[in-house]
Amino acid sequence: MATHVFDLSINKYEAICNQPVVARKKNKITHVQFNPIHPIIIVGDDRGHVICLKLSPNLRKMPKEKKGQEVQKGPAVEIAKLDKLLNLVREVKTKT
Repeated sequence: MATHVFDLSINKYEAICNQPVVARKKNKITHVQFNPIHPIIIVGDDRGHVICLKLSPNLRKMPKEKKGQEVQKGPAVEIAKLDKLLNLVREVKTKT
């Protein structure tokens, strides 16, 4: 088993990184916990093993600002991005 990290604002179909978590194929990941402050994920499996994963600094870099364009930052901007993605998913479910 492995964890796959996606940047939904860039590409929701292609993972930006993969990290093996469970050594055996018999084990199943049962819990995932995200740290709201630090770029850390804790993953637990059905055998009681816990692994702490830290997101690479290369994956945490913000995109560069373009000349003449003001890049908005903050929680409100991130919430708006997430709402946009959720609306896309909801539209697909209602069409089928």
